[in-house]
Amino acid sequence: MTAHEWGALADDAYARRVLESALDTVDGRVQYADARLIECEELRSYAQLGADPDERIEQNVGIGVRVLVDGQWGFAARPLAADTDAAAAARQAHASAVALAGSGKRVELPPREPASGRYETEVAQDPFAVDTAARHELLAAWLGAASTPAEVAAAQAGVNAKRQHRHFADTEGSRQHQHLLETGAMLVVTAAGHGDVQRRSYPNSFHGNTAGAGWEYLASLAMQENAARVGQEAVALLTAPAAPRGYADVVIGAQQVSLQIHESSGHALELDRILGDEANYAGTSFIQASDVGTLRYGSDAVTIASDPTRPGTRGSFAFDDEGTPARRAALIDRGIVRNTLSTRDSAARSGLALTGAARSDGWAYLPVCFSTHVYLEPGDGGSLDELLDRMGDGYYIDDNRSWSIDNQRLNFQFGTEVAYEVKKGRRGRLLKNFSYGGVTPQFWGSVEAVAGPSEFRAFGYPCGKGEPKQWGFLSHGASPMLVRDLRIGVA
Repeated sequence: MTAHEWGALADDAYARRVLESALDTVDGRVQYADARLIECEELRSYAQLGADPDERIEQNVGIGVRVLVDGQWGFAARPLAADTDAAAAARQAHASAVALAGSGKRVELPPREPASGRYETEVAQDPFAVDTAARHELLAAWLGAASTPAEVAAAQAGVNAKRQHRHFADTEGSRQHQHLLETGAMLVVTAAGHGDVQRRSYPNSFHGNTAGAGWEYLASLAMQENAARVGQEAVALLTAPAAPRGYADVVIGAQQVSLQIHESSGHALELDRILGDEANYAGTSFIQASDVGTLRYGSDAVTIASDPTRPGTRGSFAFDDEGTPARRAALIDRGIVRNTLSTRDSAARSGLALTGAARSDGWAYLPVCFSTHVYLEPGDGGSLDELLDRMGDGYYIDDNRSWSIDNQRLNFQFGTEVAYEVKKGRRGRLLKNFSYGGVTPQFWGSVEAVAGPSEFRAFGYPCGKGEPKQWGFLSHGASPMLVRDLRIGVA
């Protein structure tokens, strides 16, 4: 078996030999070194209304080696085309670290025990084994159901899948093998008429929904059953009355809460932003390292945790990209900031706990702080109907349409695709162009109740970060929540 054979990295023993060759090259000459060997295969199949499907399968395989010499990092990455590439990447990383000696603050990594193991996504049906014609037939059926109303001007449906063999080794003795698979689907419909244009999407307004699962996940989404509803709602929004301005009590649906978590919680709690190391894509954070343990971020109803050990999500794994074992960490516990999303060096410099949030887009990128599976813990609010009854009069909103947040993750405004007027706990008129805004700790401090576990849903997201930009693939989950006296009609 040679390094350039596609699919070779499904073999853990072979992958370990490649990793050992990289570490052996720098053995005895570094404070620390790690190597990540990754093989990735990605499927994207999309269809537009009235056009032929566009399907692409992309593959890449390579190694990234990171070394620490005299307190300075060196990194090099190469596609894996020959057995010598691993050692060549290690030599290049070492040369880079040596060249940087004395040029900046020293990095000191506290010692840790080695962690080794294997993780594999539970899969019932391989999405890559599904016949191309069968995929295209599904897309056509979803588009057909969604486009029945004459006012539907455009629609797009898609399925996606990604397989990764991710292998890790370091000079501390960790040897890790992770085999990840994710599958997802999306539908978005645009309606035009009556002097307006409106959009409805399902099952998530950002590229659909993706989970750590196989093709069987699509059955749980009930795409065909929801397609007609999505098309009809897009058309109904054209003649729906506009949402009002002012202040109101609002129940926010799980999808919109998940986006709120991503923008005002996940990014705000990334320790590289808190320390000022990262300022790309909407900046730093209003939270300071000294706030951990004391800052009142939200009400007692708000507990937000990071837990990649929960299976079946886009943020599920056993080890992060620095080899840190996955674990649950309460980021916000009953409204108080307790932890951050951290990497080894950021945790060491700040004196804060290491939570294992070093993520990378692949072998060609250095790991950075990214969300894992970050979610709002379900509360005691019961079912959605019980939460609406508790609210009384107000609005029920869901599915993000637009968002904006400042460069400290503090002031924000969001728009939703749909809103419903609620009277005495019962949903009434459909409203369009609903928006709301606030200041992050004041907003989360106004959360009175969160619905229970039966209403919990998880959503997979892509997210861009860093220079050069890399994509993080993560997840957020939530049950609907009740927010009192929210400012609405801001956009």
